[in-house]
Amino acid sequence: MEKEKQKNNKPNKCFLDTHIFQACPDNCKSNLIANPWLGKIATLCIAKEKMISFINGENTFTVAVTAFLQAQPLIVEEFANESLATLDLVRYFFSICEPNDIKETVENLSIEVLYKLLIIDYDNYLKIRDMLKSKKSPQANNYFALKSSKFWTVVSEKKICEMIAYLAKEKKEFTLASQFLLILSPDIISEFGKHVDLDEEQERALYRSLEDNIYTIPLISPKIYEHMTILFKDDMEIFFILQTMEELVKRRAKVDEITNSFISYHTKTGQKLSIQWIYSELYGLEYELVVEVLNKLMERTYLTISEKTTLQGLLKSGNMDFMKSVKQEILNS
Repeated sequence: MEKEKQKNNKPNKCFLDTHIFQACPDNCKSNLIANPWLGKIATLCIAKEKMISFINGENTFTVAVTAFLQAQPLIVEEFANESLATLDLVRYFFSICEPNDIKETVENLSIEVLYKLLIIDYDNYLKIRDMLKSKKSPQANNYFALKSSKFWTVVSEKKICEMIAYLAKEKKEFTLASQFLLILSPDIISEFGKHVDLDEEQERALYRSLEDNIYTIPLISPKIYEHMTILFKDDMEIFFILQTMEELVKRRAKVDEITNSFISYHTKTGQKLSIQWIYSELYGLEYELVVEVLNKLMERTYLTISEKTTLQGLLKSGNMDFMKSVKQEILNS
């Protein structure tokens, strides 16, 4: 009776004068934020009613998806909590919308609602993982490579750390929590304990849940290597493999140090990293190390593929004669 009363109190149109069967205008969310009416969102916005009418087969997909994209996070939260059907629709919209379009909504949803969405989506991923492996898909071992979970890659690392802590401490879902380690930045991983408050046993369980991927963590962030050797000093299998990785980790640290120094120079001077400057800085270093640095710079869009190829040729030959052959190839083409 109370719900029926509330339903009858809803306006036929929203504050921007659209009715329940009309798509929400693109400026709806920005207009609502710009006005001091936030305390009355429930009576000013009918986005939830538009989405419910879609579930009931009474509205179009276009109306429902625009309502989802323009709804304030608290409305999406209320909608997701109403039933399995509403939760599934939110999950579906997350899977088809562009990550940046839903970033604000995700950032402001509660961890509890995000968990409900995540656990369903991850279970579905596990069901198709074997099929992906048989097709040798790169998504087979990377949940975050799927379109449905791509939005997590634009979510703030603070939110991701909150999710890791919730999964590990509240839900004991260490396998699922460990997947998020692979999308954290090296800086966050290097000081993981400051960002995610886990005890040593919980942290060990988290890393162990990565299985073979546990050994990628010190390569992503060499600064955590020493901490991991201490953490697993009583686990001889993991400790032994970590010890054999020492030189590889040192090499990766060197690559990161050189790469970051280049980026720091660019940030301070505002100058583009020219081929001549990079060549002069890398000349004389071990060629394999040089290639790794160039790959890093290209991954972070400080170099184009052609610039990387040119620099590799220059540094491999050790002189500018390489450029003569490149010039000749261009002239002959």
